[in-house]
Amino acid sequence: MIRERISNAWQMLMGNKGRSILTMLGIIVGIAAVITVVSVGEGAKDAVLGQFDQVGASSLLLSVSSGQATDSDLLTADDVEAVREQISELRFVSAEHQLIGRTDKYGDSTMIFITGIDQDWMRISNLTMTDGRQFSLPELERGVPVMILEEETAKRLYPGRSPLGEIIEINLQGSLREVEVIGVGYSVVSQMTSFANTDMEMPMIVYMPLSTAVNFAGGEARFSRLIAMADSPDHLQTAGEQMINLLENRHGNQGGNLYSVTETAQLMEQAEKVASIFTNFIAIVAAISLLVGGIGVMNIMLVSVAERTREIGLRKALGATMNDIMWQFLFESSILTFIGGVLGIISGMLFSRVIGYYLGFVPTVALRIVVIAVLFSTAIGLFFGLYPARKAAKLSPIDALRRE
Repeated sequence: MIRERISNAWQMLMGNKGRSILTMLGIIVGIAAVITVVSVGEGAKDAVLGQFDQVGASSLLLSVSSGQATDSDLLTADDVEAVREQISELRFVSAEHQLIGRTDKYGDSTMIFITGIDQDWMRISNLTMTDGRQFSLPELERGVPVMILEEETAKRLYPGRSPLGEIIEINLQGSLREVEVIGVGYSVVSQMTSFANTDMEMPMIVYMPLSTAVNFAGGEARFSRLIAMADSPDHLQTAGEQMINLLENRHGNQGGNLYSVTETAQLMEQAEKVASIFTNFIAIVAAISLLVGGIGVMNIMLVSVAERTREIGLRKALGATMNDIMWQFLFESSILTFIGGVLGIISGMLFSRVIGYYLGFVPTVALRIVVIAVLFSTAIGLFFGLYPARKAAKLSPIDALRRE
């Protein structure tokens, strides 16, 4: 019986292919939008959390309050060395010195975001080289004018070729500095900290020895951030408290709450929450189009009922029951929305792949989202097809046969 009803419903839909395709478009667009948004959102979230994972669950950041701290509260190289020597729970401790310069390569004044780093910074951030080499110990100690380019920076400055050995002239507050490129690498910490820049232009990211960056800034080493890695995640809280107490004692600003510690795990949780809220919000907005598609299905089915009034009357006169008529129309609407849902899923997966390719990450297409999309699209067909089906089933055979 069910197979016969499905067959009859399919034949009726194929009898008017143009209208059936137009009816499915709303469902296809709605499902595709939901699949695309959720897949891209989940893929972006996984990419962000993956970057935090590379930093490590045992890492923490100590920051100086920019709104309340004075120059005397900022950190010095002696502070970094004191933290490194006196807090045994920490394996690595590093400061970073950030500068913003410009280069006139290719005739355009392009922003350069410089991060001065040391040996511990490279270990904490897991600086991965894709070309060339890391800084040597003499280069780190003597302030040699060399630098490592972030991968994307290297591609933009030297498309299609290696930048090793090239000399880049950087303008730092009116002073021109020539720096040699010795490597190309990738670091998670640098990408995260680069967002501290408030300029609307996306900067190019480069690394220099910490001593070099300090010399370029005028020779005064003052830091507003420390990056550290504990020997175990269990020691993060203790190490963070010890760092704050030590620095407050050294600078004589106890009770001022000028230093704060953030664990990488906390940043991961915050990033995950923000990404989930954003993805869910956009998915809900995209799902509204499914309701629009469902209303379109109902409208088309009402038109179909009006066009087939005499057919309905004839079938009822020949013995068809109200259930037979109602299920006929429900099967038609369900088939429309089911096929539309499948095509929408395929389209959504393709769109998400394309968007992920251009944004530089792999979208995550969860099986549960696909299953929910299919079930939801079919449910829309049943829900919005119910009223036209009931209306058709309640038609009187005599009145239906009389209607032109």
